[in-house]
Amino acid sequence: MRPFLFFFLFFCLFLSAKDKNAPVKKDSVTYYLTLAKDNLENNNTKNALNYSQKAVEKAIANKNVVAKANAYSSFGSIYFKLRKYEDAIELFRKSISLYGSLKKHTEQAFCYYNMGLCYIEMNDFEKAESHFDKAKSLYQYTNTPKALILLNLQKGIIYKEKEEYDLAASFFNTVIADPNSKDEYKATAFYQLGDIELKLNKTNSALSHLKRALVYNSKNENRGLSAELYKALSTVYEKKSDPLNSLYYLKKNNELKNCQFTQKKEKLEDRDYAKFKEYQEMRTVLKLEIENHHQEKANRFAKLISILAIALISILSLFSLVLYKNNIVRNKSNLLLKEKNSELKIAKENAEKASKARTEFLSTVSHELRTPLNAINGITH
Repeated sequence: MRPFLFFFLFFCLFLSAKDKNAPVKKDSVTYYLTLAKDNLENNNTKNALNYSQKAVEKAIANKNVVAKANAYSSFGSIYFKLRKYEDAIELFRKSISLYGSLKKHTEQAFCYYNMGLCYIEMNDFEKAESHFDKAKSLYQYTNTPKALILLNLQKGIIYKEKEEYDLAASFFNTVIADPNSKDEYKATAFYQLGDIELKLNKTNSALSHLKRALVYNSKNENRGLSAELYKALSTVYEKKSDPLNSLYYLKKNNELKNCQFTQKKEKLEDRDYAKFKEYQEMRTVLKLEIENHHQEKANRFAKLISILAIALISILSLFSLVLYKNNIVRNKSNLLLKEKNSELKIAKENAEKASKARTEFLSTVSHELRTPLNAINGITH
């Protein structure tokens, strides 16, 4: 089931992107996302991880919310392929948070859908159904009917895991009957119906559904689904007491399971993921060290500023104190000057009065003496 789930992982990844024929600027978020998608399709996990990281960094540097959300969504898809579901959920959640501030569109629904796939793989069917419902609401709002087929398929898988077989079968039959349903969707739906019939010990109907699933799957050859079909067919023939066919399909299942290419690919993916996470951790540590260094410099500068501020405040305080004391002395001097001025004014008035009295006395005496002296001067003459 896991290979099939990833088959549709990029179903809506670039629905909101620009025209593919339009020129893409190098060293841009779209450019890095395109490279990541191409490398992922070519099973080059290492480059896909690196280009996705560059896309995130570019989007953060450009402060572009949409590009950042797209980058997180692409990154989460890669983690899903690597079966790192918790990491994928974290990135999808970041992408949904960024899309929440924008107009509703398929990218946000795509993230909810992928989170539902992650929770299915983690056997948390309640959360998976909740996220599929959110995705369905957005797909209906954006009028994306093909995506609803996938949601019906996943809802059927959830109800089958819950052993609500009738409800699950209704969803699978809806997928098969839908005229827009692709062959790979029908192949999975028939396989799931066959598996349900097998669980209910209805071997004939199970065999019919599984063979029809093989026919639809042969058109696209989903190796993961083929392995599941061979295993189920082997079980059916075993229950039907047909050991030759049971052994035949069991061998075909083992051939796919033991494929060296698949095992080597998974080992390479795990190794690339481990190296990438180690590189990310080193970058995080280095970034923290740089931030701590800048913080220390900022703290030292702030400390120096604080010391200078304290010194300046102290100097200003002393200056203010000196001014205050000088003001007190000046006020005392002014009061003393006022007192002295008052005394001088009084002394001046007294001197003026004495001068006036002397002048009046001399005037009176000279007048009184002048008359007899004139007589004496005349007699004398």
